[in-house]
Order: sequence, then structure tokens, then C-alpha cells
Amino acid sequence: MKRPFLLLAGCLSVGGALAYAWNDPKAPFSTKENNAETMLVTWMPVENVQKVCESEYKRRGFGNISYAVDGCSFWNFSFHTCTVYTKKRPTMHDVGYEVRHCYRGDWH
Repeated sequence: MKRPFLLLAGCLSVGGALAYAWNDPKAPFSTKENNAETMLVTWMPVENVQKVCESEYKRRGFGNISYAVDGCSFWNFSFHTCTVYTKKRPTMHDVGYEVRHCYRGDWH
């Protein structure tokens, strides 16, 4: 009985790690899927990141954001440019997460 339970627990933890690795700041990831090797990144720390991100999403035709955000990014692979918006006092995870979007696009 213990063996099937351990096997199931192992599958759940592996599946959980794969499903939620995008939100783990210490989880390694492959860079093979990057859409660009060089990118001009503009970083804009703002007072109200939720308001700015919602406004930028709407302005760019993406609709509404229905969840809280700590940052957002908008990329253009054709021009190798990306704009990252974060709160004025972001964490390393906030910045790294958004910069990853610059190179990978919508990766999660």
C-alpha cells in the first residue's frame, strides 16, 4: 500500500512543480524558447502599477485584467523592444518575471 501512495505523491509533486514552476522564483528554466537574444528593455517604475497595467492592456486592445498584478510587460519581437512596468519598490522576482516575458513572450 505504501508503494502506490508514494508513486502517486511523486506524480503529484512533479506535476505540481511543472504546473506552478512559472511562479517559483528559484525554479530553473530553459532559454531555448526565447524569441530574441537581444532586446531593448525600458523599465518604468510607477506609483499605481495595477492602474497603469490595466490602462496599457486596454490601450493595446487586450481587454481587461481580472486579477491583481505586481507588474506587466509589453514586447515587440519585430523591433526587439519591451516595456516593463513595476511598482516603485519591486522585488527581484517582480522585475525578473517581467523581463522574462520580454524574451519569451506569453510563456505561462
